[in-house]
Amino acid sequence: MNKAEIMELKKRFKYSDCSFSGYAYITIENDDNGRRINSAVSDKFLTQEDAVQKKFLSLIGKAYSSAGEAFAEDIKISGDDKKLLTALAMSQAPDAGLIKTFAEKIMEAYDTDTSYALIVFTDAYDVPVKDTAKIKTGESEEVYNYMAACICPFKPSDGGIIMTEDKKLAAADVFRKLSAPVAGFIYPAFNDRSSDYDHMYTVVKQEPERELIRRAYGAEVPGFEKVKKTPKKEVKEVTEQEETFSGYSEYHEEHISMSEGIDTSIRQNADAAVHNNLLSNNSHEIEDSKKYELPARDDTESKNEETVVSGNKDIVSMPVDHIVERDVNGVKFFMVPEKLISYEKLMALIEDDANGE
Repeated sequence: MNKAEIMELKKRFKYSDCSFSGYAYITIENDDNGRRINSAVSDKFLTQEDAVQKKFLSLIGKAYSSAGEAFAEDIKISGDDKKLLTALAMSQAPDAGLIKTFAEKIMEAYDTDTSYALIVFTDAYDVPVKDTAKIKTGESEEVYNYMAACICPFKPSDGGIIMTEDKKLAAADVFRKLSAPVAGFIYPAFNDRSSDYDHMYTVVKQEPERELIRRAYGAEVPGFEKVKKTPKKEVKEVTEQEETFSGYSEYHEEHISMSEGIDTSIRQNADAAVHNNLLSNNSHEIEDSKKYELPARDDTESKNEETVVSGNKDIVSMPVDHIVERDVNGVKFFMVPEKLISYEKLMALIEDDANGE
């Protein structure tokens, strides 16, 4: 089953749209007296009180989340399993005997010390005809009868002092409530928006539930591997580095062409002065740095015209349409011709970077 098919069915698990004809449940106890099955309860669903319906629907609605490390796929169903599940899917209210047989198969394959409940709902869905744009184009041509089931473990809560019905205080024992589902099943699968009796859609997360599916139905389920989460600070730093490197690489490839044979014999004191002035935030230092500004060039000028830096005799061959990179004692800076970016724009970018903007 794909995501769209799952979402189409899950809409029917909401209280306002629910049409479950029946439901049944059975509890499996794991305690000092061993593992045992309690009596099954089967009844019509829509005749239950609104509060009861909402609480049960809140459980089944959580059973089919494929987020995180969940295994959420169709598994092959055949033989007696197919007969049992088909009988459950076709029933208006799940038969208590069928539920007990289903629970026994689960109990034999499920290795857990926790007590849990197996809850089964049945429904009949008139599948509307839709076009390729998922727009309804006609009335139903098929009734999809299915069962939706989940396994919910009991979560113990501490007892305490409670108020009784006659308004008196009394000590209460530890009580238990059902927690979120650890496994979910839909049979038959709703593949191509139609009944697929050869497959059951299954969602399991932790390793005990994965092993349950392997043992009960012989399915190939990968082992549970918890994904390690990277700290947010570390993720942010890596992302910023990747963006910076990526942006520089793209700009370098598209706009920068380093010329070969460029004379790099600039005196160290001149390079340091240029570098310090460009990175300074003080206005007088910025003004001083203007003496290193490359004069505006006319397009007719030679691209390799010689330029004097800081009054020294050392000469740099500076292409007027390329950015030239310099590395002085491990410090990198760039000489940017005004043809590519104006001095005012360059200074504004430097100020923004220094201010962390």
